[in-house]
Amino acid sequence: MKTKTQCLVFSVIAFILCLLLSVLFSSQVKLTKTPVASEHYSVDVKDSPKFVNDLKRLAVDLDETQRTLANSAIHFHRVGKHIEFVHGMIKSLGGEVAKGESSPLVDSSSSDSSAPKKDVCPEKFMGKNQRYGYPFYRKGFERVNCTEFVPINQLVTILLILPEERSTEEQQQVFQGIAKYYPNIPIALASKEKLSEDMVTKLKLNLKNIVSSDLMHGQTWFKLLQKVTTPYVLIAPDVTHFTDDVNLERLVRVLSDNKETIIAGGSYKNLRGEWERGCLQVTFRNWTAFFRGGYYHSITDCIVCDVLPGPFIAKAEELKHIGIDVKLPFGVFQDLFWRLKLKHPDKVIVNCPDVMFNTFVREIPDPKYLALTQKWRVKKWVESDGRVRWYGCRRGYSHTSSKRCGDKKGLGVPPCDLENLADAIKFTMKACEDVGIYCELHEGSSLGAVKFSKVLPWERDADIKFLSENYTALQKLRPRFEAAGFRFSDEIGTKCCTDNGREIGGVIIASRNGWKVELYGKPMMESELLVASGQRPTKVKLARKWVTAMRNPGLSARNRYGPNIYRHSQHWRHEGLSDAWARYNPGSFSKCPMPGHSACLDQFPAEGDLQFSDYPLM
Repeated sequence: MKTKTQCLVFSVIAFILCLLLSVLFSSQVKLTKTPVASEHYSVDVKDSPKFVNDLKRLAVDLDETQRTLANSAIHFHRVGKHIEFVHGMIKSLGGEVAKGESSPLVDSSSSDSSAPKKDVCPEKFMGKNQRYGYPFYRKGFERVNCTEFVPINQLVTILLILPEERSTEEQQQVFQGIAKYYPNIPIALASKEKLSEDMVTKLKLNLKNIVSSDLMHGQTWFKLLQKVTTPYVLIAPDVTHFTDDVNLERLVRVLSDNKETIIAGGSYKNLRGEWERGCLQVTFRNWTAFFRGGYYHSITDCIVCDVLPGPFIAKAEELKHIGIDVKLPFGVFQDLFWRLKLKHPDKVIVNCPDVMFNTFVREIPDPKYLALTQKWRVKKWVESDGRVRWYGCRRGYSHTSSKRCGDKKGLGVPPCDLENLADAIKFTMKACEDVGIYCELHEGSSLGAVKFSKVLPWERDADIKFLSENYTALQKLRPRFEAAGFRFSDEIGTKCCTDNGREIGGVIIASRNGWKVELYGKPMMESELLVASGQRPTKVKLARKWVTAMRNPGLSARNRYGPNIYRHSQHWRHEGLSDAWARYNPGSFSKCPMPGHSACLDQFPAEGDLQFSDYPLM
């Protein structure tokens, strides 16, 4: 997770500083202002070979550390700069640069003769000027003739599932393209009906056909994968055409040249002609899977990704070893990419957009991913285009539970639950406003709005205060609350009176989806006083909605909760405090009961709100 990554980077930097300080204060070392690597200092330590050896060891360790940061763009880049700095110091001392293992994001296609034998011939850019390949630029990189290569039909097996929306004639176009550009290449097809033997014979297809009633089920893909005997396999669901834009040699070359790269995909174009680069990054945080289109690194003119939405080639034996989840009815490759991201971070996935597939792109209903999200305990799924898919216990969705997902000490509350609570608060505040009842956010609900502009990530209820004189008017809202699915309970009536004749007290509880909205009557409200003076009540933003709050929400929250308000503390019950009035000790979270879970609070800094926002921290 991000904080662990930061600690790793900080410890590396601290080690470098300690090493340099030990040199600075050593009588054996003399520093001069001679530039090193164009911008650093030179060290005259010809009588200190141990220092050179320490630097070499540090460079090797940094190489290893950098490989673990391949999916953390900023830290990967910064550690790379530290490696360059150390290499510059070694060279300035007359030493040779440490020879660690090559980074997973270093192009090894032009390695020396000790590199392993390649499966396909290398390529070379033939453009001596920018007009080469003009006007369509269909050529530029050309294969170099070589004697040691393996025919592509001995390297790759194509696994096909064709879109059912396409007619038989349209589906045949795929096989015609394969037969034209890759004759005799092994094909394993899953279909609901057996393919015509006449077409197989006519096109001379090297094809194995399995019949399945559920084409996208993990079991179907597992059976297809067992048909593969070649070193590489092309996973090609929903392709509509197979053209010369599908350059299998290019993808095999990338996999062959880069040891840590396990999957290489391409861009794709749908039937409307809309082209997608096909590279997504995914992060898991607070029960949520966040997707973002884009990339941070590139190798061999391919970009490094977490998830490939389109077809891809994989190293067959490694894919078989990692496996396909045969229990998943849908989303088996999302599951594969998620496992690679979280459990095999040393494996690199790339996308080469110059290789283009033609695919059938369809709308995927939220329930399709239900089994996948249950497996990974994902309650919220944010697509790269901003679309949100809700799972778990989000109110109003047929595929979700009507009960709370629950909360545990040390874990953040699932976002579906928090959104349900926010909806209940906003409904209550709107109902008050519509009939002129003075209601304000109170206690933790107000604190959440001040610190997060939403409900606290560890909230357990909602607190709203109302003007006691409005108690009867609030009671009359019972039908409106019950029609919206609330249980509406009059707990305690009002009393008379304060010294100035105002009613006091009154408690109403409105419950829905396992949440309680607790409304407490007060004899006087700041919003009432503001209106009396000709001003509008103060409003704060809570879950994208402006709701009424105390006159100065920041001041009220600071004075209510005391020092260090912008550091975090969980709910008083989880903190073991006697009641809500006890003094909090913010700045740390409870130990997570499920280490490694995306919702563990102790993986995050105990101050700040960005780590709990809907903007993924890559």
